[in-house]
Amino acid sequence: MNALLQQLQNRQLIWQASQTEAPYEHCQSTGFTALDKLLGGGWPAHNVVELQSHGACAELQLIQKALAGSGSELLQVWINPPASLCAEYLLQQKRPLHQILQLNAPHSADALWAAELCLKSGSCMDVLLWQNSLNLTQLKRLQLAAAQGQSQLYFFRKAQSEQQLLPWALSLQLTPATTGLQIRILKRKGGWQQQELVLPWAELYPQFIKPELQHEQHGRPPLSRVS
Repeated sequence: MNALLQQLQNRQLIWQASQTEAPYEHCQSTGFTALDKLLGGGWPAHNVVELQSHGACAELQLIQKALAGSGSELLQVWINPPASLCAEYLLQQKRPLHQILQLNAPHSADALWAAELCLKSGSCMDVLLWQNSLNLTQLKRLQLAAAQGQSQLYFFRKAQSEQQLLPWALSLQLTPATTGLQIRILKRKGGWQQQELVLPWAELYPQFIKPELQHEQHGRPPLSRVS
């Protein structure tokens, strides 16, 4: 390496594209080693994460370890989920039901208002919001509320054919693949976009994989093998 470039690198005055250091002040582990490495540490804490998908492709399973691993006694609020919450499933995930609240808002403006209040209240650790539209002003308000209340917002919406140029701390597109869930970075603060990985179904759903099949690749999600 050129001596001048080496000197600048030693003084941390240049950045290399191969560096994967966390671009966020605080991160929360996703619970998946490969995904943590891709994201530079994990989910950006006290911020807004966008998860785009076509629905029902393990997007909830992707964040379950972070939700269950927070160890907080604060509330987790689900706003306008696509279906009613299943108490049996939540108990299987070791989630205390008294800490989980489902809100159904009739209009998108009401849902955003509820999310903002929950985020900055100091009473909520995580907020999950399902909504298909968001503008810059609304995103900024949600980011400010998350920082103020030291809370986390996971924003779920359908995959977009044309991407909005919004300043997400992190935006991911999720697509089911043959061997696992394809995770593609659409936007990441301080990092490269268009990076991706495939998280094996066996890691997302280990409870449905037989021990002798743990190291094999499968042609369909493990849930389909449950009778």
